[in-house]
This record gives sequence, structure tokens and C-alpha cells, in this order.
Amino acid sequence: MGWLIGWSVLLAVAALGTLVSANSLRLRHRVAREMNALAAVPHSDAPSVLATLQSLPAPVARYLELALTTERRIVPVQTARIRHHGTMRGSPDARWMDVRGVQLFTTDPPGFVWWGRARMAPGIWVDARDMLVDGHGGMRIVLESTLVLQDSPSPELDQGASMRVLVEMMWFPVAFLDTRYVQWDAIDERNARATLTLHGREVAAVLHFGDDGMIASFLGQRYRDVDGKARLTPWFGNVRDYRLVSGMRVPFDIDVGWTLAGDSFTVIRFQVDSLEYDVGPGL
Repeated sequence: MGWLIGWSVLLAVAALGTLVSANSLRLRHRVAREMNALAAVPHSDAPSVLATLQSLPAPVARYLELALTTERRIVPVQTARIRHHGTMRGSPDARWMDVRGVQLFTTDPPGFVWWGRARMAPGIWVDARDMLVDGHGGMRIVLESTLVLQDSPSPELDQGASMRVLVEMMWFPVAFLDTRYVQWDAIDERNARATLTLHGREVAAVLHFGDDGMIASFLGQRYRDVDGKARLTPWFGNVRDYRLVSGMRVPFDIDVGWTLAGDSFTVIRFQVDSLEYDVGPGL
């Protein structure tokens, strides 16, 4: 009887492994379709008008003069793809999880699809997909490619994804010059406010520029899930390790977090592995 139970367990494990593998492949195909949908969104009817450096607040002009070669100031990026590794957690007392991800951006209109895989425990993985496609956000979280933990579009997710694409333009900074979508307001010699307008929605973040003239940090308001309810919460990021890629100086190290009751905590730490520009939507 013992051998029968043993074989039954082995068969069950094998069947579960087969199911997870099949669902993992389906998930990959789903993300690929979403990236294709992102790339297929029609461009704006308004002609592209790039701001001149002279028209921008002083710290923004200094930053873009450093971040963009002369040629890049007049040559827009259509798409960008980032591959990264890092760690993430959901709360200050949660355990850090290793994560790897890939993200495709489009610039006209601004949007993205990000897919990450985080290791919750040895042999246990959770997939997360965040996106902003045609102005609409969406977060999908799946355990072991099979059990859907979250998949609920909402206006709050639209806002959060819009905030994300605004600050992540630092990975293709020529987009900061596109006056169809981005407007700048001066604050002082080290800070400026960037506002993204997309599908009638506006989101804004304050960018802080360091001693070297590059973006050092950002601060905005983004919706955060609190016991199933979306709460607008201060959201920040720190940026470092700039490198020159395809005529643009971009950061390779970033951490992002929340500020709650005056206390800040980091939830994401990412290091860029590769950056590609004007690529197709494939993974």
C-alpha cells in the first residue's frame, strides 16, 4: 500500500508541475499580447513639438543638457525596453524578495507594460504585471502562474500607472521635451515640477536635481492599496549610477517607497541590466 501512496504523490506532483509550466507559458503569451497592444495604440493627432532647453526651468535645462547629446535633443525615442533585477517587499516588516523583470515603454502616447517575477520562497514564484495602455492602468498578480491574487482595473490604478510612466521617462529623457504630454513649472534652482497630461488626466511629480545636475530623487502622490481601499499616499524615489546609453545619460540604480505618518520606507530596489531603444514589442 505504501508504494501506491508514494506513486500517487509523485503523479500528483508531476501533474501540478505540468499545470504550472503550461500556465507559465500562457502567462508569457498574455504579456506578449499586451505588449503588442501597447505598441499598436495610435499616435497622437497633434504634431510633435519638442521644447527648447531655453524654454525650460533652469535645473531642467541643465539636466537635459547633460542627459542628452546634441543629436538626441532632436531625435525622439519611439520605444524603450528595460531588463532589470532587484528586490521588493510590500510593507516595512515584510521580507525582501528577489525579482527580475522586463518593461516595454512607448512614448507616443506614453505607456508601458512591466512584467516581473519575484521569489516568495524557495521554489515558489509570484508574477506581477503592471501597465498603462492607452491611458488605462492595470495590475495583475498571479501565484505560480496559476492562482490570480489581483486583477482589478480602476481609476486609481490609471493614476498610479500614469505617475510611474512620468518619472520613468528618466530612462528615455528626450520624452521630457515632448510638449504634447509634459509641462514643466519652476520651483527653485534644485527642484521643478513635471506634469503629465494623458487622456484628460493630469499627474505631477517634483523632481530634485543633485550637485551633478542629474535627477537625484522625485516625490509625488500615488494611490496605495490599504486593506483593499486605495489611499493617496506620498510616493518617492532615489536615483543614481548614471551611464551613457545611445546618446542619453540614464540611471541604472533606483529605489522607490512610500511615506506613512512621516516615516519613509523603501519597497523596491532595482538595478538595470540592459536598455534598448526603438525595439519591437516582443519579450
